[in-house]
Amino acid sequence: MSFDWVSVGKDLATIVGVVIALLTLAKGVMEYTIKNTLDRFGKFQEIRKRMKESKEFQTIFKLAETNDMKLTEIEFVQKRDLLGLFEEVTLMLYSKIIKKEVAHYMFGYYAVRLYEANYFWNDVNKGSYYSSVFCNFAEDMKAIENKLSVSRVQRSIRPKF
Repeated sequence: MSFDWVSVGKDLATIVGVVIALLTLAKGVMEYTIKNTLDRFGKFQEIRKRMKESKEFQTIFKLAETNDMKLTEIEFVQKRDLLGLFEEVTLMLYSKIIKKEVAHYMFGYYAVRLYEANYFWNDVNKGSYYSSVFCNFAEDMKAIENKLSVSRVQRSIRPKF
């Protein structure tokens, strides 16, 4: 039996090549994941910025806080645009681009206030198919809000030892 150095060299080169290919693949997957995360965060940030920087949206939110009758004076186009913004958040949520807790923390409060503001809906059909995405989102956010409220109450009534 003789030892064949050429065969060993070929086998070693194949193993090294496979290891390098696997490391390259792993690095590519990691970079793709990081880029994807940054892209998702950028989209999230863009929506948040549009919501916070729009004077019209801020006016609507302020009026919705107290269900002010002045909500009936807001143009339908502004209401539609605001509902559209929440629909983008909803699509990001249901596509698992953002987590439900993050959506609630950043957008839930405003969605619930709009949902409950009867004057906001004076010229928008709340029961329409076209409002259903927003309404489902707002109901989900309200459920989280209610759960958190119950949790806070339970913590506040714990006996102190």
